[in-house]
Amino acid sequence: MGTIDIALVVMYLIVTLWIGYRSGRHVKTMEDYSVASKTLPTAALVATIFATWAGGDDLVGTGEVYRLGIIFLIINLAQIINVALQAYVVAPKILKNFSDKVSIGEIMGELYGKVGRIMTGIATIGISLGRIAMQISCFGYLCALIPGITHTEGIVIGSIIVILYSAYGGIRSVVYTDILQFGILIVAIPIMANIALYNVGGIESLVSQVPDSYFSLSLFKTDFLTYFGIFCVCAFPHLGAALIQRTLMSKDAKQANHSLVIVGGLFIPFYVAVAIIALCAVITYPGCDPNTIFFTVLDKSLPPVIKGLAVVGVLAVIMSTADSHINVASISVTRDIALILFPNISNKSQLILARICTVVLGLGAIVLATSMHRVVDFWVYCAKFWMPMITAPMVLYLLNIRTNIKQYVFSAVIGTLATAINKSFGLKELSTCSPIIGMLTTMSIMYIFYKISRKKINFQKSENCLNGL
Repeated sequence: MGTIDIALVVMYLIVTLWIGYRSGRHVKTMEDYSVASKTLPTAALVATIFATWAGGDDLVGTGEVYRLGIIFLIINLAQIINVALQAYVVAPKILKNFSDKVSIGEIMGELYGKVGRIMTGIATIGISLGRIAMQISCFGYLCALIPGITHTEGIVIGSIIVILYSAYGGIRSVVYTDILQFGILIVAIPIMANIALYNVGGIESLVSQVPDSYFSLSLFKTDFLTYFGIFCVCAFPHLGAALIQRTLMSKDAKQANHSLVIVGGLFIPFYVAVAIIALCAVITYPGCDPNTIFFTVLDKSLPPVIKGLAVVGVLAVIMSTADSHINVASISVTRDIALILFPNISNKSQLILARICTVVLGLGAIVLATSMHRVVDFWVYCAKFWMPMITAPMVLYLLNIRTNIKQYVFSAVIGTLATAINKSFGLKELSTCSPIIGMLTTMSIMYIFYKISRKKINFQKSENCLNGL
């Protein structure tokens, strides 16, 4: 990277810190720190939802298109189904009954008491730590492009900036920096795709030079269970903590619906642009490591200034996801664990604790990112238990099905065991479906408990009627 490119990166980091400081100056309560007191316009919600959803792993995931072809573009676009379900099914029900809550932990606490809330808090911390570590690990690859900065130094520099503004201003700082980051990434990634296309001679040249196998869907036939499983995982709403938080930040269901629909529409050009970059790389950089192909294209094919803009765009993608998850995790520690164990904590003390937790969790993510060879393994390990423990009871709630606390805990434990057993001893083709298998196991057991309870209630009503006669 040249001097101009480095100057652009430094300027971006300084502006991000400044926006984080300015937007967080007036945060005085835990509600403002958590959901910005529901005062954000729709444009801001669109920016923060998109920027949170699209992470550095989506860019590193370019390697799957580079390796296998457009089948992974189709899998990525399955997330449009996910967003549609969030917009038309999840958001209206959540905001109808839980508009006063600030986290999914509080919702689970309302449904399944202190146990449900603490379980959700612990699960949120684990999955968020893994996601944060994945993002900041990408900092290292990116900053390694700057002469004199090592992978580890890049992780530390990027992480400290995210920690500082996230701890200071909470969700307000996160959202307003997300707006900046969203604006940059929707410009930088398409520019990068257009330059990649230009370098290979245009779209017609791309199609003629890339092997036909990259445009084939034959993998769906030869390994149907694996790829269909990945498609289903992407298409099904996980009801993740960060997205539920954004839903709760909406003024009403109409605003949440409009924001999510717009985000779903933006996914199409974003993932198409990322796929174009990968397919162009098949021609210009054959035989590269798929895990780093995006950074190879960025480093070797872009001219000065454009390269700096692209690096800033990638930083925006990474930081916007990392700050959201660090905020969600700190809120979970404060509201879903500490507040349950020590219910007399004042609002001011909660705010201080949330800021301390942001720093501690950020430092923990740095340790994970620098000590583990594959951070994604830690995230996958935590993520595969989210669906049987949290998604399953929440989906049943959306279907108006609810059990008591003991039945929920029993079902969640069995579902989690089913996930682990299938992952370790099940068919290789079904390993990607392990979270869904665990979720369906939890849902099935809870549904059986629900039906038994309903029969008992109906039987008691019948007996009461007979006694009345």
